[in-house]
Amino acid sequence: MIKKTINTVLLAAMLLAVGCTKDFEELDRPKTASDIIAPDALFTRALVTGSGMSAGVWQWKHQISGSVYAQHLANIQTGPNFTADNYEPRAWNVVWNWYYATSGFAPLHYNWHVIKLSRELENPIKEAIARVWNVYMIQQITDMYGDMPVFEAFESLRPRFDPQKDIYMFMLAELKDAVEMLDEFEEFGFEGYGQSDVLFNGNQESWVRFANTMILRIGLRASNTAEFNNDVLPYIQGVDLQRTITTNNQMVKIYPHAGGRTYHVENPIRFVKNWNEVRLSKTMFDILDLHNDPRLQVYADTNVFGEYAGLPNGQPHGLLSEQFDTYFRPNYSNIGSFFAEPNTPLFMLTAAESAFLKAEAAHRGFITGSAEEYYNEGIRLSFEQFQITEEQIVSDYLTGEAAFDPAEALEQIWTQRWVALYPNGHEAWSLVRRTGHPQMMEPVFTFPDNDQMPRRKLYPDAERLYNSANYESAVSRMGGDSQYTRVWWDGGN
Repeated sequence: MIKKTINTVLLAAMLLAVGCTKDFEELDRPKTASDIIAPDALFTRALVTGSGMSAGVWQWKHQISGSVYAQHLANIQTGPNFTADNYEPRAWNVVWNWYYATSGFAPLHYNWHVIKLSRELENPIKEAIARVWNVYMIQQITDMYGDMPVFEAFESLRPRFDPQKDIYMFMLAELKDAVEMLDEFEEFGFEGYGQSDVLFNGNQESWVRFANTMILRIGLRASNTAEFNNDVLPYIQGVDLQRTITTNNQMVKIYPHAGGRTYHVENPIRFVKNWNEVRLSKTMFDILDLHNDPRLQVYADTNVFGEYAGLPNGQPHGLLSEQFDTYFRPNYSNIGSFFAEPNTPLFMLTAAESAFLKAEAAHRGFITGSAEEYYNEGIRLSFEQFQITEEQIVSDYLTGEAAFDPAEALEQIWTQRWVALYPNGHEAWSLVRRTGHPQMMEPVFTFPDNDQMPRRKLYPDAERLYNSANYESAVSRMGGDSQYTRVWWDGGN
């Protein structure tokens, strides 16, 4: 009986202690506290890594991929990682793994958590902004590979690959919905990301401009598909053109951390230039030289003779090895020093590109406005971006070889957009694949049976080995896992 009484007293004391502790916790807890982790720091990480602000990623995404395919640059380095300029077919692991597949690191995975946390916090502003960034990153991957996991990504260890057509429809819908959310909830007092937003420092209107301009980029990329008129064009026509990127201070760019602790946050082109692995392509040089284009002095350094010189793409590795120091390195122009400055930003979506997108859309009757005016504005904005502002220089250029000709309008618009994209080789490669302009020169040497510009990259080995059923389904639907298999917007399935 005594033991039972003691146990009863102890139990009562324990319950009282628990109750008091709970009361004290409630007293100490701020009324605005939440059990949900704020997504801001994760979003910063998703922005930095998703921008491609890493020398290694910039190499695999641009230097030894899109930049040599689109002939912005030409390779002069030897070794197994530098054969893209000769069109060697191979699995392309780094870009896929960086953006998507590396567990606990990939920016798409980080951003997936950001969107999820924003929804749990019931913050539509943070959610909408993260969804815009999600679309930007997804397009980087699907344009390189084709079908990819999107709807089951990070929900399953072996997610299915979604058809690129469905991915493109999803991206357009996401951007439209994000713009509507940002407008609808602008006055409700929801917090944005503030300084954690290293692209726009929390400016919501900048994200609206980003999203609207992305609709133009994505929509025009799909303009050769059977689904364009019914499913894609309405998105383009629904864009408020006044709320696209129209000035250089509105462009999407990220500044490197000069002297950062790793090369993942410093200017990646600074490393690439100093490694002496590429030179200006002859294709780019010839087009700039033909138009007496002042951007040549920004895009390239002079060679040892004080002249600008472009190198034909696809040099044989045996010749490169023998004459790297005696011929190729000194005789041809390296990437311009402007791009290698410690504080030069990485340009992701510029005002010039925005103007050329509108020029194409206007010429093809998709939007209102003058194609010629948009074209001229694109050139002006590109010159201004590279600090060429003397009015006489701009005027002479617009009335010279580059003067707008309605009969050649599309080729001119595409070529000028290709020039203005430099050194964004990934985006330039997508443009050349879709339009065929400007015409690429035949490389000096290519691997046997691979003499045409590649249309995509091969999936990483890990997908074939560890997600084989979904990999095989995607490959069957696309028509193969070849660098000449065409993605949906390039005439494929």
